[in-house]
Amino acid sequence: MLQSERIVSVTAAHTGGKASGKWIAHEGFVAEAAVQFDRINGTVARLERELEKARATIAEMTEEVNRSRRFAAFDQSLENSRNYKISELQRSGRDLKTRIERMEGDRKAYSNVTYKSFVDMDRKLAELGGLKLHIDRVEHAARRNEALFLGALALAALALSSRFFF
Repeated sequence: MLQSERIVSVTAAHTGGKASGKWIAHEGFVAEAAVQFDRINGTVARLERELEKARATIAEMTEEVNRSRRFAAFDQSLENSRNYKISELQRSGRDLKTRIERMEGDRKAYSNVTYKSFVDMDRKLAELGGLKLHIDRVEHAARRNEALFLGALALAALALSSRFFF
């Protein structure tokens, strides 16, 4: 039990009968004042405890607000990053489309062309490249055969000429 909660009443029985008259009233006033001071001190102590609890609660709330702000800033930066990447992809897609259209030219002017895409042209070029390789091999074989034929002809001419001169 707190001292501020005690009720003290000063009577003649508590004073031992020694004080009389105005001293009893004075002692009663001092006792009442002491009780009121004790009650005020108890109230101040309770208010100080509540103040400390309130400060702790405010500190926790401040930390939570700061955490929330940091999370919101992080979320905003992620959204900005995502939007930047998307806009960059869109821009590069438009740029690539423009470059391809510039390379292919006007499609309406070439409506009768057999090869209308890069894949078809690549396939045909690979086929022609294989044909060129085959033609190169045939030319090489023809030159070899020509050299052999000329060598044989020279040998035959040498054999004929040796028969007449030796």
